[in-house]
Amino acid sequence: MAALLALAGACGKAGGDDDGGGAKAGSGVSAGAASQGASGEPASEGGKGLSQKTLDRLALSGQDVPGYGVTAVSGKGSSVDRGSVTAYRAATPAPCRPVYAAAQLGSLHDFTAQVVQDVVSDSDGLGEHASVSLASYTRADARSVMSELRAALAQCTTADMRPSPAHPDAGLGFTGAQPRPVSGYGDEAVAFEATQVIVGSGAGPAIPVTVLVVRQDATIATFMSLNPVQPPAIPQDVLDAQLKKLA
Repeated sequence: MAALLALAGACGKAGGDDDGGGAKAGSGVSAGAASQGASGEPASEGGKGLSQKTLDRLALSGQDVPGYGVTAVSGKGSSVDRGSVTAYRAATPAPCRPVYAAAQLGSLHDFTAQVVQDVVSDSDGLGEHASVSLASYTRADARSVMSELRAALAQCTTADMRPSPAHPDAGLGFTGAQPRPVSGYGDEAVAFEATQVIVGSGAGPAIPVTVLVVRQDATIATFMSLNPVQPPAIPQDVLDAQLKKLA
């Protein structure tokens, strides 16, 4: 499963939070306080979002999700890759860039802070797992992330989404994005399924992925799971634990 999660691509350099964690996508979670939430730092429409220190505190730890291993990929002591936004903005076809970015646990907007973590069940390496991204924006940008994703999904269900030749190291493409109904998470939520493919030299595996993007005030939480042998599912306990910390 570690190799499969490495294919998720949003991940940059592996870091070192070895706490445990876990979750699943299914039942509704009540929306938290929209303007302030657990951070204690309300976001403005046009000002800065949360600090890296605050977002680090809102990310999952082992105490939040017993039975899972949590590894920090970005933030929480690991370097934050801001260059990925440039690569997402260059993906093809252009109308599908928000979908491509979300499948990579990102967006087309610059963030003020980011944490990306891999959360894998201790009991089954091919079982329950998720990559979880938190990104803080201005409130206006966070809302734009969601509206742009909805609009892109409506027109990109048959698109083959690829990285720009100017960013060949991105390596991953996506096809067959299909929106799926979702409600009851955060202030608003968007979910979709797609197939991840390797781009470039040689044929690679085609792996089904499922993605859930939740906005809680000005923080965007993106959950992604992939699985080559069974339908991917975001563990509910991981999902619930992360959204509880953001509420």
